[in-house]
Amino acid sequence: MQNADNIRISDSEREQVVGELGRHLTAGRLTIGEFDQRVAQVYRSTTQQQAHQVLRDLPPAPQAVTPARPGPPTIRPSRRRIPGHQRIEWLAWLAAGGINVAIWGIVSLATGVMIYPWPIWVIGPWGVALLGRTLLGRQGGCKITDALHDDRIRVAVGH
Repeated sequence: MQNADNIRISDSEREQVVGELGRHLTAGRLTIGEFDQRVAQVYRSTTQQQAHQVLRDLPPAPQAVTPARPGPPTIRPSRRRIPGHQRIEWLAWLAAGGINVAIWGIVSLATGVMIYPWPIWVIGPWGVALLGRTLLGRQGGCKITDALHDDRIRVAVGH
């Protein structure tokens, strides 16, 4: 049986030794010149013993401490997102309300008298309904389009 240190070294093992030399360089234990010489020696080595000779006068790397048992995963509170269809409904409400307020403002300016603010009857109830649906998470839907997606209807229609 051969000595374990005389086993041929692989490229990945060489990279580990070079990485260890890099840690010593950044810690200030080696100069750039010493680092270059030792790296060249590692790449010329054919056995593990030859490669590890460059580390003989350096302290060993500290062992990584692994936790005995990982803790439970942390649960982040999720931000509530408004679904895409409700964003579209809110944009439609905003656009319709803006157009109504603009018309009311133009008519008031044209007549020189501030007329009754009728846009509140368009903006108000629609906004309250949208706000209720958004806060409660209610989904709107059309029964006809829902039924069209049913497999029985597709078979009957021939799709």
